[in-house]
Amino acid sequence: MTIEGYNISITVIDNNFIVVLPEEMNNVTIGKIESMVTEKAYQNEINGAILNFSMVSVMDTYTYRAFERITDVFSLMGIHTVWVGLRPGVVSGLMDLDIAVNLKIKMALNLELGLVLIDRDR
Repeated sequence: MTIEGYNISITVIDNNFIVVLPEEMNNVTIGKIESMVTEKAYQNEINGAILNFSMVSVMDTYTYRAFERITDVFSLMGIHTVWVGLRPGVVSGLMDLDIAVNLKIKMALNLELGLVLIDRDR
């Protein structure tokens, strides 16, 4: 799927939604991603969602809050969500911005560990 030239990969495996996010995103793109993944999750009766940040090299406060909101929306829909692939530089940047990390968000180092967390939540 493409949004304004950004390649957003969405894969459905065993009622799990895997969303590979692009390296760079602006506010408009993030809003479109939010609308698209929420609608697709609803249409496909998804039980679990993995947001894969492995390509993302920079994350600001707005981006973090937007994906936190997506995670909250998924939670209200009964979808277990795991963030995977946050690079050390991204995590360090978030700490430098004094982001109050939401400890309710499940995170894993990679996709394989993320799938284990999703399966365990069922």
